[in-house]
Amino acid sequence: MIRRTVTPRPDWEARLREVGFTWFAPTPEHPVPYWSEDGYYAFTTDQIEQIRSASQELTNLVLEATGHAIERGRLAELGIPAFLHSAVRDSWEQDDPTVYMRLDLAYDGHSGVKLLEVNAQTPTSLLEAAVSQWQWLEDQQARGELPAGATQWNTIHEGLTEQWAHLKAARGVHEVAFSSARVEEDAATVTYLRELAGAAGLRTSFIFTEDLGTSPTEPYLLDTWSLPIRGLMWLWPFEFAWESRDSAFLASTGTRFIEPLWKAVTGSKGLLALLHELNPGHPNLLPATLTSGALGADVVRKPLYSREGQNVQLPGEASTPGAYADLPVVEQAYTELPTAQAPDGPRYPVLGVWVAGDEVCGLGIREGRSRVTDNRATFAPHVVLPG
Repeated sequence: MIRRTVTPRPDWEARLREVGFTWFAPTPEHPVPYWSEDGYYAFTTDQIEQIRSASQELTNLVLEATGHAIERGRLAELGIPAFLHSAVRDSWEQDDPTVYMRLDLAYDGHSGVKLLEVNAQTPTSLLEAAVSQWQWLEDQQARGELPAGATQWNTIHEGLTEQWAHLKAARGVHEVAFSSARVEEDAATVTYLRELAGAAGLRTSFIFTEDLGTSPTEPYLLDTWSLPIRGLMWLWPFEFAWESRDSAFLASTGTRFIEPLWKAVTGSKGLLALLHELNPGHPNLLPATLTSGALGADVVRKPLYSREGQNVQLPGEASTPGAYADLPVVEQAYTELPTAQAPDGPRYPVLGVWVAGDEVCGLGIREGRSRVTDNRATFAPHVVLPG
């Protein structure tokens, strides 16, 4: 796994905008570009097969551990509030369908794949992985900037389209409202998912999350016309929702969520401890625990729910800033991220393997400027070299 430099496309900003990716430019708050146009990661076919095989096994283990937590009544350990336990259990027992998931992995190209955490509900970096890096690959191939025969492990677009079609044909899902906050990246990601669902034959609509309504006389969440929403693809973290003014509706509503409510279990970083408990010594799992100090000092401390690297503490370092300092933590054995050299300094890549339903389908990479992947991390495309 090597980071290589490449000549940027002369019109790369316009090309990214053409596919709906518009948040790549530096801002005063984030002074480094989010998209890596001048560098990419190269893998061999054997390395990709190693990542693919390990990721599929990890996907299976994650879903098994999710079921264990629900069926054995361990939701409180994972930070899920008591008023939601019954609704989470019902969602699992009803087999509410899932569309996507992302596994974040450490991998240096030589030693084995290690699971860092699971992004179970909010599909950040999806458009970049499924569409933007594929467009980059085709453009750079046409310009002769890539090795002959270079490909990409990327059937994310196809896998997600097939999963929406499966929901329609096998699960009876015919209409879905899509919702996000009024944030450029979130709205674009949800729009992409909505387009995939439409291509699969579902009827769709869009509503901003802040415009969702409730009524004590209605069993469903409501749209801006006060009409019931029976299926909702919601790019809004469940842990935000259960702390909101209308949190009680999360447990009582007849609206079915995509991703389903049982994904609150999968998305808890406490699941890392259950994975280790259920599969001790597994080569793709790092030891993890909910008991402080049980693994010694060489651990990473993470809140059970946190985002963008907030409130993460590496061994011997201060915790990163953030809004999750009051939450319980999981302690996970520390593993080194690989170090890649870029023109402006070292990068620390984390692999994001996407899952459609329960099948792995492609790879995206974010490279941090520090060993904690935060909101300054850059998305970098990848290629698979022939032979």
